[in-house]
Amino acid sequence: MGQQKSKERPEEKAPEQPKEQKQAPEAGQPSQQKKWKGKDWFAVLAPKMFGEMRLADTPAMDPESIMGRNLEISVSDLIGQPNKYYMKVFFKVTDVDARNAYTRFNGYCVGREHLSRAVRKRAQKVESINYFTTKDGWKIQVTSVAVLNRNTESEIQKKVRNAVVAHLEETAKRSGLDDILKKVIEGSLQREMKKLGSRIYPVRFFEVAKIEVMKAPGK
Repeated sequence: MGQQKSKERPEEKAPEQPKEQKQAPEAGQPSQQKKWKGKDWFAVLAPKMFGEMRLADTPAMDPESIMGRNLEISVSDLIGQPNKYYMKVFFKVTDVDARNAYTRFNGYCVGREHLSRAVRKRAQKVESINYFTTKDGWKIQVTSVAVLNRNTESEIQKKVRNAVVAHLEETAKRSGLDDILKKVIEGSLQREMKKLGSRIYPVRFFEVAKIEVMKAPGK
């Protein structure tokens, strides 16, 4: 009998070692690589009315390049109240030192969806856009929206609008911007306006839709 040839066992390969993955730097932290070489990091701080809360960190080679930058922040993040998710404030960098960038208030608005949900069929929307000067010298443009229970004649709409404008003007004359913004964020100004308007015709909903800064004090 012929001698059987033994079957050759295939050569076993060593298992491949996983490739080492590079860990990405955490958000808001400078990379360990020389990506930001020559640049310094600055903490962007909210105005004093928000406790100079740290809003963001930004790199810059020249501090002057940060001046004038605008930031959009959700009010829910600023004050820790999730139910204020539809409100946003805008800040503008006005001063920079060795480590920090300081901001001032530069606007406020609410989301369109928040307003759209309030305007239903057979309801009357009364919008007004007016300019006011606050007690501390801010010149602002305020857009407000009142929603009446039913479609109404133009004379009633005019009376409601005039009452809204008169109250907002009086509020601006006797209040600083910080106080006005505080009342808007907590909703007390909206409640005042709803109650006032309802003396003329039932108001279902009132909101300060937008505040725009036309001129800051000393500018």
